[in-house]
Amino acid sequence: MNTPLIEPIYSPSDEPMRVAVFLSGSGTSFMAMHEAGERLRASGVKPRAEISAVFTNVPGCGGALKAAGLGIPVLSLSSKIFFSSLGRNPDDDEMRDYYDAAALAMIEEIRRPDLIVLAGYRRRPGAMLLGRYRNRVINLYPGDITKDYLVRGVDASVQAMRAGEGSIKCTVYLERERERFGPAIVQSEPISLAGYKEQDAGAVSELIRSRGEWKIYPYAVYNLIAGGRVGIDKNDNLYLDGRMLGKEGFQYGG
Repeated sequence: MNTPLIEPIYSPSDEPMRVAVFLSGSGTSFMAMHEAGERLRASGVKPRAEISAVFTNVPGCGGALKAAGLGIPVLSLSSKIFFSSLGRNPDDDEMRDYYDAAALAMIEEIRRPDLIVLAGYRRRPGAMLLGRYRNRVINLYPGDITKDYLVRGVDASVQAMRAGEGSIKCTVYLERERERFGPAIVQSEPISLAGYKEQDAGAVSELIRSRGEWKIYPYAVYNLIAGGRVGIDKNDNLYLDGRMLGKEGFQYGG
């Protein structure tokens, strides 16, 4: 039996893994990641990753202002102005690549990242970006991406309730072109939906963030990927410490 060729998503070096965070809003996931790194430093542990740049398509958004206040380089390019000035549709695939190329040129002028983290980034990356950073762009979904009842445009918690689920997990996954979700890297612990109704979606979303997203996103970056622990084979199977993960990814235990 042939042993599959496993390529690491990132191979550790003496320098921390360089992370570029893409965001469009208030930056809560970005701050969770930054604060996780600060906690490691405070405990005497040198973080294996650092946020080397933040990019936003919404100049002046809350996340960009927070990053600037922390002294992190912030690059911005208004997607609204970019596409409006060219008179083109923001969802045009060719123009999407042009926009992404401009964004990457700005970021790589500072330092080429080892990993791109989409943290509330309200633009879908195109083929050019995802090809250039193959297996190095991660995203987060506030639900279990392995469920077959998922549809667009409805809160994940509402979909879970309608499906009769008693709990919900959130998922960090690899971004893929023309696929809604790529392979799952890690999922949160189950978050109970007991006592909540569909009209409580806002409160449940906050619960998912605090108990799930803000824990597993930093964990995926600092503990799994930056440590060189995550690999992938040609069939898109993910591995953790050399062992193949199931379709749900690694199950975070707190």
